[in-house]
Amino acid sequence: MIVLIWKSLLHRRLQSLAIVVSIAVGVAIVFSVAAIYNGVASGMELSKQRMGADIVIVPYGVTLEPSLLLFGGATANSYMPQEYTEGVRGVEGVRTVTPQFYTHSLTADCHDIGSQNRMIGYDPASDWIIAPWLKQVHKTGLSDDEVILGAKVPIWTQDKISILGKWYNIVTIAEETGTTLDYSLLVSMNEARRVVARDTSLKQVWQKQGPPEGLISTLLVQVDEGVDIDKVVANIQAVGLMKPIVAAEVKKRIADQFTVFVFLIGGIGLLAVLTSLLHLFSRFYTLTWERQAEWGLYLAFGASGRHIGAIIAGEAVAVSLAGSVAGLALGSGLYTAGLHLLASYQSFPFVQPSWLFFAGTAVLITVVFTGLGALAAWLPACRGSRIDPSVIMTRGEFD
Repeated sequence: MIVLIWKSLLHRRLQSLAIVVSIAVGVAIVFSVAAIYNGVASGMELSKQRMGADIVIVPYGVTLEPSLLLFGGATANSYMPQEYTEGVRGVEGVRTVTPQFYTHSLTADCHDIGSQNRMIGYDPASDWIIAPWLKQVHKTGLSDDEVILGAKVPIWTQDKISILGKWYNIVTIAEETGTTLDYSLLVSMNEARRVVARDTSLKQVWQKQGPPEGLISTLLVQVDEGVDIDKVVANIQAVGLMKPIVAAEVKKRIADQFTVFVFLIGGIGLLAVLTSLLHLFSRFYTLTWERQAEWGLYLAFGASGRHIGAIIAGEAVAVSLAGSVAGLALGSGLYTAGLHLLASYQSFPFVQPSWLFFAGTAVLITVVFTGLGALAAWLPACRGSRIDPSVIMTRGEFD
């Protein structure tokens, strides 16, 4: 029977190929959109759990897109007085505040770390973000020759990394957070300031704003539950020339954009698959009339109606399965290309889906669309299995 199915598909290879391609395109779109959306949803949740900042405050002159600052690791060499920390800490509704100090983009001695990667100095006295990772390795702080690497910082040695002529001991590699920390090298505040002070291109910054020892790059703020965050933002702005970014608003905007993306692109994929299945149904329904002589001959040689139905359903399953498998392969490439394209336009919290997710999604899509293909052939299979060979012999066609 498998040989008969295979020969039948080869005999009508153009029709079969057209259906396989149309199913593959729809499956590829559905698979890639599901993977991208899962990565963004996971990134949203992780950024909420592991960063925990309700408001991110940057210097007033920073013009970078907020999503780049929160999720893309963009470097902004803008600074503000360290005294702003206490001012923000005194604002009503503010629960905790921790400062950070950013350096310029980094280049390793032998390898380019990447333009998105930067060194961040943190304040151990007020920090709540880096402390859990230090606790895992039984440390309370970082010395000036130690570093914690973000999850997306490339490394070439197991326990050391050379940056700007200095070797640092890698204390640990942080788990993904879906935020800018994934692109960062975390060091002590003193070390970050020492590194940036040596950058001759920033001399004008220090002449204008003072030495780096008295400056910070950003403030991460947690607010009390139930407070009016707009009022807190307004009171923060009254402290000095600062630009508060409400993390929840940025995340909501990104989530809304991706929801629209999923509905539009995913809907197109589903329509493509449904159109393919309708085409599959119409093809086999038509073949009930076109191939009656062939099936009547099978019956005359002793085949049963169940065998005819199995051949028809088998052809539909084979075509649907081939389209699903080809679509998954195409979808993997579409996922990678789509992710790079989206990232080039906007930064967003993203955590790579697990292999378990990819495998589960692939199996589910294959089972669903192969099952739908078999369902599309159900009526033609029923009609084909009821052919009376005597009618074919005497009349040559159905009534």
